[in-house]
Amino acid sequence: MVRRYLRSRKAVAAAAAVVFVVWSNPQVVPVGKSSWMPRFGEPGAPGSREHGLDAVPRNLTLHLATHSHSDIGWNLSFEGYYDSSVHGVLRGVCAALWADGRRRFTWGDLAFLDLWLDDEGDEASSVDGRLTWRQVVGELMRRGQWAVVGGTYVSPDEGLTTWWGHNAVVDVGHRTLARQLNATTSVGWQIDNFGHHSTVAHVLGNTGYTALVLGRMAYRDLYDFASQGQLQFWWQSREHTGARPLLTHFLAEHYGLVSARFDFDRTSRCDSDALLGELLRLARRHVRQYPGHGHVLVMMGDDLRF
Repeated sequence: MVRRYLRSRKAVAAAAAVVFVVWSNPQVVPVGKSSWMPRFGEPGAPGSREHGLDAVPRNLTLHLATHSHSDIGWNLSFEGYYDSSVHGVLRGVCAALWADGRRRFTWGDLAFLDLWLDDEGDEASSVDGRLTWRQVVGELMRRGQWAVVGGTYVSPDEGLTTWWGHNAVVDVGHRTLARQLNATTSVGWQIDNFGHHSTVAHVLGNTGYTALVLGRMAYRDLYDFASQGQLQFWWQSREHTGARPLLTHFLAEHYGLVSARFDFDRTSRCDSDALLGELLRLARRHVRQYPGHGHVLVMMGDDLRF
């Protein structure tokens, strides 16, 4: 009886300790936090008055970047992803853009695009039988509907990649883009790289890049940048001060869709007022984390689909 009583007292004490920790430290609660924040043990999301952020600008401008994030390898092989999804994405994007000149699309790493153009780039397209798929993509780029960004052949794992390795994927990517489409790019696109090497600004700045979009950084660094309203900044390598600085924009939200309401592969409902309201709330939530220009980049895409 005594042992059972002591065990019950210990259980009550442990439960009381958990309640006290949660009550006194709300940061451990895994709900109600911005999507960029980790779930446990980090400071709350910035945005309160003590951070001294600028007021929400009167005029807000949202830039919607439609894209498809195509991992070179994850659960399937490179060829497996190409056959199961990426091949259809590339053809489908061409058809959608060709059907409406107001539409825009952004493509990142070049490995899948290179494989597709080698595979059927010189075949007659289904959107216009007079043009090959390569010619269709080239025409869409000329119209400004299809933008190739990143310029790397694959996204390097920058926690392990050497300076030589990073420089190599940039060089191969640029050569591939010139060979396949006689084109180039000056915008870096690292929306899913886990960490960023200190020489990124040096490598890209000396390769003709002028801007860079980032999607991940250490949570503590992210908190510091966001709380000071500096998620857009000029990046210059401390070790290579002679390199051109890059205008760098960090995504306040994940590169995926804003919410399930925008996932039209899985819902047939399209309430334009509700969608507009959601975009406005997102813009108001994040605009103060950038310098006071009133512009917010909103990503519209997902892994291996469009």
